[in-house]
Amino acid sequence: MRWVPFVPLLIAFIAPDARACLWDKDTIAAENARFPGVQEILTGNFPRHSREFYEWRKAGTEKAISEDPSRIALYDDLAVAQHKLGDHQAAIETMKRKESIKAGVYETYSNMGTFYIYTGELSQALWCIDKALQINPNAHFGREKYQKWIIEWLMVGKKDDELRMTDHLKFAPTGYAAFVLSRQPITARKTMTEALRKEAVNGVLGMMRFADFDNSILQEALGDLLMTGEPEANATHYATMAYTHAAAKTTDPASQQRLLEKAKVASSTILITNQEGPPKILQKELEKGQKLAATIRKEEMEWIAANKDASAEFQKKYLKP
Repeated sequence: MRWVPFVPLLIAFIAPDARACLWDKDTIAAENARFPGVQEILTGNFPRHSREFYEWRKAGTEKAISEDPSRIALYDDLAVAQHKLGDHQAAIETMKRKESIKAGVYETYSNMGTFYIYTGELSQALWCIDKALQINPNAHFGREKYQKWIIEWLMVGKKDDELRMTDHLKFAPTGYAAFVLSRQPITARKTMTEALRKEAVNGVLGMMRFADFDNSILQEALGDLLMTGEPEANATHYATMAYTHAAAKTTDPASQQRLLEKAKVASSTILITNQEGPPKILQKELEKGQKLAATIRKEEMEWIAANKDASAEFQKKYLKP
């Protein structure tokens, strides 16, 4: 199904004034230099597997497990395939089976924590992520804690302070950015450092890459992090795109309106100089992502039909060092 963004509605929100900065190729290049890879992941324009791949992997791992149930790594492959195919409860049961065979493995609790988010069992999700962090505090280069904070942010109702501009076009932390800041030591809660913001952005991008790039919660969290700070350090253009995308993916009218309002505030700093503001850029980049996904789907179906190892072929073509 073709993705239809809220371009006309958001363009009506954009009302540049004397405070506005500029939007052109140099501006987006500067944001990309500060936050490399954000645009590609935000819009799904990166290599990712097709549904057919996960159906193939599910069948293959089920067969392999039936032949040798002691191969615990296969349970992670099976559970992720089940999750990607929408059967989150089955993915949880697969992880429980793995735990019964070999207890206390980090990947078991990390995966199960993610699956519980999708079943809406946030307390269970938080318990699993805490357990994973106890086993391996530095997993994913220390970024697992950002998933924990996503869960806690959801549990308090996605506390979202007013998105506001302070002096010199500086935006105060709000939403997920403010929540991340509140989890820092007391002496470090006044200002979000660039090191902290970039680590948090990378943590959210990792969740988007390996879970769902178009998840409205993750898109909003990314937008909150990108909005924070001085104009030479933030990324209001990417934040506008993230909020717009989040609004398009949510099914709740109130949430949609709230996200579009955040996009409006983010875009208030932008003076468009080339007819391609964030909504149009977003639409073009999403179409690129859809085209890449369609290409990969065709290739994976061909590899599967030819009895090739679709995982190995994908890695060889798309995950080269």
